[in-house]
Amino acid sequence: MSSKRAAAEGNKEMLYEILRLLAKLENSTPEKIAASLVSKYDTSPAGKLWYMEQRGYIKWSDNSYALTPKGRGKFAEREIWELSIPTPKRWDGRWHIVLFDIPKDRRKRRDVFRLHLKQLGLVLYQNSIWVHPYPLELQVRAISDFYMLSKFVSFAVAEKLTGEVHLRRQFRLNE
Repeated sequence: MSSKRAAAEGNKEMLYEILRLLAKLENSTPEKIAASLVSKYDTSPAGKLWYMEQRGYIKWSDNSYALTPKGRGKFAEREIWELSIPTPKRWDGRWHIVLFDIPKDRRKRRDVFRLHLKQLGLVLYQNSIWVHPYPLELQVRAISDFYMLSKFVSFAVAEKLTGEVHLRRQFRLNE
């Protein structure tokens, strides 16, 4: 990882940390936020607060900071990226399939949706068809709801798939 990318990742982490603190301490004073950040980061907390205020994530009113709707959205998006599919001790022998047909006018959201599916560990089976061995509907539904794509996403469960041997190997399933 390049040093620029590492710095960018660190900034994202700090932004998320500040948003998390603000969500927990809604209408908190800068002193409270700064005190909790100083121990974790070398960067100036006051500078980060200024940056977040300039970007519209937080606002200063009545001698305290509060999250804006944009800040709440950023916080919610981070939680969506942290979703994962639980792995049961034993595979039930069924394939869980996500199918979607998202229009071209929603291309950016479609691309981000695909990235989420890949990050969750799903495997591209065919164009717009993704497969995973474990139940995933709740997690994928949360992602599609967040990006307002739910009406374009469907789910299926299958007991057999063409090319299943390759998929079993890819998911390290021994059955």
